[in-house]
Amino acid sequence: MHLIPNILSFTRIILIPFYLIFFMKEKYLTAGILFSISAITDFFDGYFARKYNSVTKLGRILDPFADKLTIISILVVLIFSNIIPRFIPIILLVRELFIFVGSIISYILGFDFIHPSKMGKISIFLLYLAIALQLMSLKTIAKYLFYIVVPLNIFSGLNYVHTTIRYLSKKSSK
Repeated sequence: MHLIPNILSFTRIILIPFYLIFFMKEKYLTAGILFSISAITDFFDGYFARKYNSVTKLGRILDPFADKLTIISILVVLIFSNIIPRFIPIILLVRELFIFVGSIISYILGFDFIHPSKMGKISIFLLYLAIALQLMSLKTIAKYLFYIVVPLNIFSGLNYVHTTIRYLSKKSSK
């Protein structure tokens, strides 16, 4: 059971080129299904890691890395498509890159990763859902979901920055 969460994280990374290829070939339904499978593995790797107490050092790095690669890759291709208004993936991508780079810098400086808040997890879940629905041609639902996701992601990103600054200031003062 200890390997399952890491296998699921690796699966997410392996799925990236496949859904991107289908996306670029404008086979959006297939891309959406593969992207949805990726999102489901994200849920289950965390579930199995917690349920079976199988959190590993590799998994603590691999899971957030797979998460960010998954989201960043799809947002980049969404910017260059005409599937949704360009400002949506640009705003979301800036947030993801900011958090990704900040996490890497914190890790290099010897600080532990900051765990996402419940709001952050909800915002990412809704983002996965909105993207999957858009790719599967459920555009009306996806459109309204994106208008919820954008402010929620911005707010959760600001909350993440605030939490990180508090965490780093406490750690550095010790």
